[in-house]
Amino acid sequence: MYDLLHKHKHVAQGILALITLPFAFFGVDFYFNRGDGGTSVATVDGHKITQQEFDDTLREQQQRMRQALGANFDASMLDSPEVRYALVEQLVNQRLLENRARAGRFRVSDTQLQQFIAGLPPFQEDGKFSTERYRQVLAAQGMSPLAFEQRVRGELVLAPLQDPIVNGSIAAQTAVAHYLALSEQKREVAVATIAAEPFEKNVKVSDADVKAFYEKNTAAFQTPEVAKIEYLLLNQDAIAAQVKVDPAEAKQAYEANAKQYTTNEERQASHILIAVKPDASDAEKAAAKKKAEDLLAKARAKPDSFAELAKANSQDTGSAAQGGDLGSFARGAMVKPFEDAVFAAKAGDIVGPVQTDFGYHVIKVTGITPSHVQSFDEVKGRIEADLRRQKAAQKFASAADQFQNLVYEQADSLAGAAKALDLKVEATQFLTRAQVQALALGNQKFVDAVFSPESISSKRNTEAMEVAPNALIAGRIVEYKPAAPRPLAEVQDEIRRQLTHKAASELAHQAGREKLALLAQGKEREAGLSFGKPVTVLRNQPQQGIAPDALKTIFEEDPHKLPAYSGAVTASGSYAIYKLEKVTDAPAPDAARLQAAGARVGSEIGRELMSAYLASLKSEGDVKINASALEKK
Repeated sequence: MYDLLHKHKHVAQGILALITLPFAFFGVDFYFNRGDGGTSVATVDGHKITQQEFDDTLREQQQRMRQALGANFDASMLDSPEVRYALVEQLVNQRLLENRARAGRFRVSDTQLQQFIAGLPPFQEDGKFSTERYRQVLAAQGMSPLAFEQRVRGELVLAPLQDPIVNGSIAAQTAVAHYLALSEQKREVAVATIAAEPFEKNVKVSDADVKAFYEKNTAAFQTPEVAKIEYLLLNQDAIAAQVKVDPAEAKQAYEANAKQYTTNEERQASHILIAVKPDASDAEKAAAKKKAEDLLAKARAKPDSFAELAKANSQDTGSAAQGGDLGSFARGAMVKPFEDAVFAAKAGDIVGPVQTDFGYHVIKVTGITPSHVQSFDEVKGRIEADLRRQKAAQKFASAADQFQNLVYEQADSLAGAAKALDLKVEATQFLTRAQVQALALGNQKFVDAVFSPESISSKRNTEAMEVAPNALIAGRIVEYKPAAPRPLAEVQDEIRRQLTHKAASELAHQAGREKLALLAQGKEREAGLSFGKPVTVLRNQPQQGIAPDALKTIFEEDPHKLPAYSGAVTASGSYAIYKLEKVTDAPAPDAARLQAAGARVGSEIGRELMSAYLASLKSEGDVKINASALEKK
């Protein structure tokens, strides 16, 4: 069953990530009717990628970033043309692969699909697939089994095209060793900074200069358009707050799902492993067993010495340094002979030798945590919250219909919808477009609707819009202020400071380049610089105070000709000169580090090859991207 899962691990990882994202906004139609209707953002071999597909992909990315960044999420991060174009490229690549898979008649049978899904841990109970859990997990994320299975089938169909390229790249060991030597080489640099501020006294900015700059850059000195708005938000939490749960119903749910509230017994153990290779001879096996028996006798004679014996003798590199400690585990976590021995022993027992595929183990059981059944009172609150969510999910569809109808039918006010659904109309102070977008959980369409000319003039409700799974919003403008240029008198001091600093920075850069030229001639005294305490830098590791471009230059210097000097402009407008004083080569890597680095390099090569493959598909096909459709409306 799990061979398919193992072969397509990257597909499994992607699907597991998708399960954590709410997908209610897609709906079943997304997976079947990716039709030709509506505006297209691109065409691939004559087939459209619709605006709806692009919007759905954008929302999925927003949701992914919102979950990753939490309160630090800023919807404007996805507003740039570069990001929008990259998302279309992603859809184009997907369609190119789908076309190639279709041409190759790639298929995933129902049996293969079932096996793959059955092997996904979120759908298992006690290590076995549970149909009930499968439905529960999908329902909690707003997905139907049909939609989810279609998505998984689509990913698996593409796997034969991607896996051999992405996962089939092997990097030569000498190349990997060279890569490690470069990436782990250390360099010590001292920094001298020619600050811009001292040059400001030599800069004169006239009133004419300020006025000319203002007139040339008037748009940069505008106050943004702002609006006071009222809005109404309907989500599952709002409905859940209105739901009452009968205590008897909660008790019944507890009794029906008692297994969920039971923690299994766990054992804590340490071990000493005497490893035996699979192809070991009988003599080698006998010698290993004899050594394990001797260690068992020593451990039983002095139980307190077990950790020291493990550190000195265990061939399990993962636990030997910790005195053989394996932590706590329940049944099913270890290979069966090992597990049986541990769970048959009492706390403090030292048992063995236990033979497994890894060799012979001497085991000490260091602790037992018995199974525990949480009482109804312990989990009552959690059960009631779950029941509220379930009931709210059932009521949401009808409430959403009512919400949409009322904000449309009573378009001059949100009060009617609020009263009918027991919601609160929220009122804001003046907000910018970005602030309104944040309020709408990143939904750009809501911003566009609120600030549309019609909405500004009529002050009528926007339509109800889905801004997150099971979350609808509608709003209306109460008061509006258009963007307006700030008067010159208000911004002239700010402009003067900008022009002064810019000119001073140019003088600092000129002085820095002159000093760098003196240093290149060996005239350190004439340069008159005071370098700070040297700091150690790595090629691929950011260093505070050293720009990435400067770091790149430092590692381009010849390590055999020291000291070496380089310069770069800093973020503050000053000029920094870097003195390379010492180079320390990386230590020779051991086999484990070589293997890990080889996997990383192979993965990078695989990604590059996949990009090249997609580029070749694009060159062979007919791909057109509608740039105007990608512009932020």
